[in-house]
Amino acid sequence: MYKKLNLLVVDDDKDFASDFSVLGKEIFNLSFASTGEEALSMLSEDVPDGVILDLRLGAGIDGLGVLKEIRLKYHDLPVIMVTDFASVETAVEAMKLGAFHYMSKHPSMKELHAIIQKELQNVGWKSLFLNEVRKNYGELVGSSDQMKKVYEVISRAAPVDINVLVAGESGTGKELVAREIHGRSKRVNSPFIAVNCAAIPDTLFETTLFGHEKGSFTGAVGRKKGLFEIADHGTIFLDEICSLSIRNQAKLLRVIEDKKIVRVGGTDEFDVDVRIISASNKNLEKEKECGKFREDLYYRISTISVNIPPLRERKEDIPELASYFAKRLSMEMCKKCPKFTKEALSALKKYNWPGNVRELRNVIERALVVTTGKSIGVSDLNLISDKTDKLESIEDMFNMPYYEAREKVLSDFKKKYLSNLIEKNNGNISKAAKQAGISRSSIHRMIKDAG
Repeated sequence: MYKKLNLLVVDDDKDFASDFSVLGKEIFNLSFASTGEEALSMLSEDVPDGVILDLRLGAGIDGLGVLKEIRLKYHDLPVIMVTDFASVETAVEAMKLGAFHYMSKHPSMKELHAIIQKELQNVGWKSLFLNEVRKNYGELVGSSDQMKKVYEVISRAAPVDINVLVAGESGTGKELVAREIHGRSKRVNSPFIAVNCAAIPDTLFETTLFGHEKGSFTGAVGRKKGLFEIADHGTIFLDEICSLSIRNQAKLLRVIEDKKIVRVGGTDEFDVDVRIISASNKNLEKEKECGKFREDLYYRISTISVNIPPLRERKEDIPELASYFAKRLSMEMCKKCPKFTKEALSALKKYNWPGNVRELRNVIERALVVTTGKSIGVSDLNLISDKTDKLESIEDMFNMPYYEAREKVLSDFKKKYLSNLIEKNNGNISKAAKQAGISRSSIHRMIKDAG
């Protein structure tokens, strides 16, 4: 016997609502809304187990507009879009906005029930997993002595309102450390603003960080707040601070010392209460000694320092990290999490990881896409580029029957193409589909076939 789920049906078609009421009353507790505005009002009073949302509503906000609002306030609420006017474009847009499924009208009630049950289960597991992770040090994973030292510094630094310098190679997780410090501080309920200093052109540094007044330069059509003003009472994370010019270092130093900003083109000073966490993948002490970084600024931003070790120096953490990424990414892909073979874990530990934890995450993500079994093997990791092995595999292929060899070549090509396509687009299926010139559903089918 099904457990009845609470379902909100949003559709202005009275006939559909009537039919749905008759067909679905046995397995759903149903409520109905005929407009987007009515649906959002009902959600503010009581959140159901799932929402059936028509793409085309009458006057007022349409289905995609309702979906946008739902995703802003109810992140994990299953929303199933229904319509008589299905198209690839609207399906892609709905999935991009966070719809769990997209189907034609008059669906099977049992199928709907199964879909919502599955999504609720996925949401529940995801919530439990993330809550378990957050009990410790957020998304920072590892039990090595080196990471224990990092956790100790975070614990000491977070409650004290001082500026922190996070040092480490690219990909080690400097922003994760900064977010964890902010999350454990008294500023946790105020903004955390991350700034990539290397991405700010030298001439736009002041307007980006301090804001500008209307008419202060060509194109300044209105007043704009800078990132320091936006981060007031919170934390600003200055990533790659080593990339700032000496001239802009002096401007930053003045704000840190005076705790005041002046917008570009303005004369009024504004008080700002901001904690600064900086990060650098270069040794700032050496940069200071050779005149590339101001000594006074260095001492202002490094009241306490957190040094994150590269992954090659804490390889005992690799199995734990690999398991964490596999579980989290599998949930995002809505697929069962495979285990790693002993040989795969050994290969991961032997690899030198020039891209650090970020590279490990990408390798696990690619492996989850291309693996065809219940476990991740060495070949799924694609870590070793050995010409001898490749030549031997080609020789083996030439000894196969024609159709078997052709199938192997096509299968290998599809896996590698899909893996690289998704990696290049940072896991964004819509962008991957656009780059490949195929539909999003084709990408989903390829992933399903590969896994």
